[in-house]
Amino acid sequence: MRTRYTIFSYAVLMLVCNIAPLTPPLFAQDLTTNVILEKIARLAEATGSYHAEFTVVTEKNGISKTAIGQMKYKWPNKSWREIKRQRDGALMGLVISNGTIKWNYIPSAQLALKYDLGTINKDAQEKGWGSAAELDEASLEYVGIEQLDGESVYVLEGISSDLLKHHDPDEPEKVRVYIGVEDGIIRKTVTYNAHGRELGSQTFLTIQRDLSIADKDFEFSPPEGTKIYEMKDIGSPPISPH
Repeated sequence: MRTRYTIFSYAVLMLVCNIAPLTPPLFAQDLTTNVILEKIARLAEATGSYHAEFTVVTEKNGISKTAIGQMKYKWPNKSWREIKRQRDGALMGLVISNGTIKWNYIPSAQLALKYDLGTINKDAQEKGWGSAAELDEASLEYVGIEQLDGESVYVLEGISSDLLKHHDPDEPEKVRVYIGVEDGIIRKTVTYNAHGRELGSQTFLTIQRDLSIADKDFEFSPPEGTKIYEMKDIGSPPISPH
């Protein structure tokens, strides 16, 4: 049970930090929302790649925690995220995807979750969950354009996926996403529980666009001694480490 708690107690943090640029195909039920999503996807494609620093604030059981991090993104589906504890800079986790394989590395537990995205998404579809994403894309609704720190942003709202609720029904219910109207890059995400109470937020502090980022930056080799869990069936907790 300790391993399961170690992995899934990160649900709020991982939901906030795993929401990647909204790229096609996306299938929101609302027509207006789909038009906005297409605009965002075209902007993100034109931006191509970027590096950003961010802060993450999570709250659970009345306790608020702050983490810092940085990420790299390369169109259309490569991402790298490093999350550290604010008070001492200790590494909390790495989330790395080359578009085919996704790694979630938790150094404090000396374990890594390895996701075959093709297999995982197929399994999610067979369970009627749509995909293995943390955000239910079909639920997205366009709220409007707002100002965030003097910048115009698209605002969208959606709900967390059935995958996340399956692992912990008490975790985030609603997600609010703020996306730059000039480049399609997420500026902020906020998660809420079913009663509307804020559970976590991620705010981007600096963004460097149009960088030349090598594909090798999105590969990961776990440190020696790391327990590796092959995640092929999203309906079950990880088993049989090697």
